[in-house]
Amino acid sequence: MVNVDHFDDLGDFLNSCVGALKKRFPHYSATQLAKTVDVTQSSFNRVKNQNVDRPTFNTAFKIVRAACGEEKVQSFIKRFYPEMSETIERAYPGNADVPFVAPAAETFFQDSTTHEIMMMATTHAGLSREKTLEEFGKKGLAVLNKLLQEGILKEVDNKISIEGTVNATQETVHMFLQNLIKMNYDVDAFGDNKNWLSVQYESVKRDVVVPQLREIYIRLNQEIRSVMTAPESKGPDVVWAGLVMDSMSKHADLLERDNKKVLQ
Repeated sequence: MVNVDHFDDLGDFLNSCVGALKKRFPHYSATQLAKTVDVTQSSFNRVKNQNVDRPTFNTAFKIVRAACGEEKVQSFIKRFYPEMSETIERAYPGNADVPFVAPAAETFFQDSTTHEIMMMATTHAGLSREKTLEEFGKKGLAVLNKLLQEGILKEVDNKISIEGTVNATQETVHMFLQNLIKMNYDVDAFGDNKNWLSVQYESVKRDVVVPQLREIYIRLNQEIRSVMTAPESKGPDVVWAGLVMDSMSKHADLLERDNKKVLQ
């Protein structure tokens, strides 16, 4: 296994990670390796050929995760993407050192047919076979058995849960929130104090507005977590809340990335 502590250069480290993946999958082409780690072939080839000094965090993260395992990911982030580590610590205090769940588990968080079971199993109350049968029927129980057989979930004293705290990639959070809004948001309940949904947008100076919105969201995220984790809040009901913000000016981001590639 590649040791992140033995490298001072990000490009050399990622190149060694690619080498480790080649040894693990000796008959795979570059295309197959890229698919295995879930990055585009062009991004994978740039890393493999060391044509980029600093790839996007998401690309580097996936390659390191596949090559080094979950236990090395946090060390990698702190060493080569310290600004990301600081952002995670500030935006999600207490999560900076929490290992990411296994990719196999993330797949079930992203799946619209299994996300509810994964969500319930990762709450403080956990999940039981009886509760699964009551909420999701025999099909849900079959899914639960599959998750148990694959080791995604564990069963102890009739409580089914996932080991440790849940920390997931942005892609998984993205899909998970989409599933929740699409399948678990009750439109008819709006206005009777059971839920909330709103969207605001305007043409603005992105560099002025986005930093301010991020500060608001970071503060709100911390406040929501405090309410959710308060001892007096513990109970059998699963309540979810999501925060999301972005801009439509994607062409500016792409131009900036292209300029960086030229400079590199």
